[in-house]
Amino acid sequence: MKRDTRHPVVEVGDQLGELDRLADRLVPRRNRAEVLERFEEMFRSGAPPDPPPSGPLDGRLLATSTWGPWDSVVQQLAPGWMPWLGKSFDPEAQTGVNHFLPTAGTRLLMKVMFPRYVPERERLDRIEAFPFRTRIAPGELDPSVDVLKIDYDFEPNPVLVRRILDELVQVAPGRYLGKVLMRVRDAHHRVGFFSLSL
Repeated sequence: MKRDTRHPVVEVGDQLGELDRLADRLVPRRNRAEVLERFEEMFRSGAPPDPPPSGPLDGRLLATSTWGPWDSVVQQLAPGWMPWLGKSFDPEAQTGVNHFLPTAGTRLLMKVMFPRYVPERERLDRIEAFPFRTRIAPGELDPSVDVLKIDYDFEPNPVLVRRILDELVQVAPGRYLGKVLMRVRDAHHRVGFFSLSL
């Protein structure tokens, strides 16, 4: 299949708010397939970020796509407690890190899930954890789309985190749609979508 090298970003128009509207109206038992397919369409219509993201960006988990009942649980819990705040990027070094709420609950969750992991740093307004490296490359599940790969597969990240690969496309100025992939054996599987914004 010939790759489209034109990288057309979807028209801005209504796209700025569509990601949030889709996430807000997602009811996994009713419209899961429809909403996930629209996220896929927007992702495939996106382009590698240009210029690449720099500094802190606010994040939102838009949807998980693992198993219907579990997706429903996450959808109900996320509005009340979502420890992930977003990411920050250093485009020159091609690196970055995730931001989390600096609460006792976040620290406990990290300790339970990753007993030996020590976050990169703790600030008054955030915990910085799970560093990543970035590069532009074809998507794992969408090889005709060039994406910004957000790769965790290196020390000191925990083994489970190292299996995660985020892919990011720009859908409007200052607005990005991310796809979360999990590597199982030698294959990547989609497990969710997120957004980042300035």
